[in-house]
Amino acid sequence: MLLFWGSLLCWGLLPQAQGEARHQILLRISKDQLKTDISDLFSEHHILDRVAGIPVTGATGEGVTILDHLPFVREGLSKKSSGLDLSLVGDLLSGKRLPLLEKLLQVGGLVIEDAVGPEITLQILSDSLLQVTLRTKLYLSLQQILRLKVIKNIRIGIRLEQMGNKTKVAFEECHTPPGYLSIKVLEQMDPLLANGALELVTSTLDKALPFLLQKIVCPLATTLLNSLLEDLLHLTLPPTISSPEDFQYYVTTTEFTEEAILMKVQLVTPCSPGQRPRRPDHLTPQPLPKLAQGSMADLAFGLEVYNDILSCLYTSKEIHVDPQDSKAADLIALLSLRELEREPKTSKQSGGSVRLTISTPDPPTVHIDGHTATVTQPGSLVLLGTSNTSSVSLSWNLLSKAVFSSRNQELKLQFTPSSTTVTLGPYPAGLAKQEKRMEAFLLELLNRVFLPHHNELLREQDLPLPNVKGISFDQAQVEPSKGYVLLTVPDE
Repeated sequence: MLLFWGSLLCWGLLPQAQGEARHQILLRISKDQLKTDISDLFSEHHILDRVAGIPVTGATGEGVTILDHLPFVREGLSKKSSGLDLSLVGDLLSGKRLPLLEKLLQVGGLVIEDAVGPEITLQILSDSLLQVTLRTKLYLSLQQILRLKVIKNIRIGIRLEQMGNKTKVAFEECHTPPGYLSIKVLEQMDPLLANGALELVTSTLDKALPFLLQKIVCPLATTLLNSLLEDLLHLTLPPTISSPEDFQYYVTTTEFTEEAILMKVQLVTPCSPGQRPRRPDHLTPQPLPKLAQGSMADLAFGLEVYNDILSCLYTSKEIHVDPQDSKAADLIALLSLRELEREPKTSKQSGGSVRLTISTPDPPTVHIDGHTATVTQPGSLVLLGTSNTSSVSLSWNLLSKAVFSSRNQELKLQFTPSSTTVTLGPYPAGLAKQEKRMEAFLLELLNRVFLPHHNELLREQDLPLPNVKGISFDQAQVEPSKGYVLLTVPDE
């Protein structure tokens, strides 16, 4: 898989080869999908497993020793052995009896039995700053006295920095914010001690638990988030696209919006300026429609952009029509009226002496009305006379329902024969009375002879789509919207 922009250091290094055309498209990844990805990633890597079962009374080398912060217990006291040195505690308490504290210390330590979560919430703080909150549930026990459920959050600030055509992920901080712990008493095994014990444990947890969670969770969480976001922000082409002269995608800016990560992407195509129709210099872009409900991502092409790309992809192809075809013979007869008047003897053998050609030098154009997409194809029907110098031309415009599909990482466009209509352009004088007949003959001929060839040609000139890790446009739903063609990836 070729990663076009991974090796480029800045936008200034992008290739500036003559004849390239550049188009801006938009890629959005749903905030809900990002939240799901983070949750799945943390679950897959068992990010809280190290927390579960930790004796916070302080076995050597394990976490922090929460009882260091209890009244009259000197810092580091409990780190000197696998548990508390109760003889030292007794010395500290001599002359000043605190039965409740003494009882707590004697009956055994405070232990994190289990850790559940994290539940993920995302908050957009600015167009470049995202706050990820991990809501963690801990089940603690003060043996033989209390069993508690404690809820505490960890917040990670993530900033996006654009360096040329590369989006970098920078972490602002990972911390557990100060504030009240949500503590629920699940069991009270000794009602006489419970209230006093809860007061001591609460004040202790407020000081020590945030540091414990931060120390264990933050390094791994930061690594996983960095890996996830860096993957999402890399675009590649399908493996079949390997030449640097082919289509290339470059991320130019990335920002957080209320509903998604929005990436502006420049699509570089090997089109010469002459292949693209001229557009007004100051086109006002249509507002981007909202991300469809239930979609994990979408790719948006402005309609003008898509038509320019279609123009670049398109190559014309003449189709020679068998003059023995019944409808071709009818059209030859109509278009040869003047030839019949001038060369009646020759025209009787028109089936073997004239040639009928369908020509479409100009590309198709897609139109969107509301949520309905149609496509028009201009062309001409040329009857070359017996002298090889005389010819009769009939121009036409074919209108069809536009059918989009996304297969094998390519965007495909097709005409629908059952929905086509034809409009005649200029035709030889004297045939006005034959207009309806010509339309009917021509429409049948185009549907039967031209469209199968044309659709096959369009299938060979599909637009290669980018790959994003975890997101596949292979089965994307293609939806027209005001001013845009949207490729939407539904949530599975």
